Amino acid sequence: MRRRRGEFADDEYVVVRCRPHWRALAWPVLVLFVFAAGLGVLLAALPATVKPVGTWVLVAVFAFLAVALVLLPVLRWASTTYTITSRRIMVRTGLLRRAGVDVALNRVSEVSYRRSLADRLFGSGTVLVATHGPTPLQLRSVPDLAGVRRVLGELVYVADAEQYRDM
Repeated sequence: MRRRRGEFADDEYVVVRCRPHWRALAWPVLVLFVFAAGLGVLLAALPATVKPVGTWVLVAVFAFLAVALVLLPVLRWASTTYTITSRRIMVRTGLLRRAGVDVALNRVSEVSYRRSLADRLFGSGTVLVATHGPTPLQLRSVPDLAGVRRVLGELVYVADAEQYRDM
């Protein structure tokens, strides 16, 4: 695994690295198919009197809607990563303007989860990490929710035990 200089401590290692569940891409792909079918129907039904200009207008509207409703959600999905290391939880988002949140495991006070019916069908869900801060950290649409919760619970337990041992 490639490590960026300064990203991890010497004794820190990656336990889980994932993106949001692939089902987050289902709606954008469905929208793309519906738009493509709609564009085909509209181009076929376009009167010959407005053909050259009307065709370009329809294609431009389709391209704008496709970028807004398909490409942006796909890029948002592709640029979001959840990383759990032996010391912390890292969330990275954004393509052009990157943002990140790091939470040390010894600052975690509670790990809980939320699952909708669709989440249960796909084995995904939202992990809520309560810290000593005001708002909990939310990892949305995490694939293999049960495995991530188990690993996170074990790591928090070990970090908590080490914290009390050092006192």
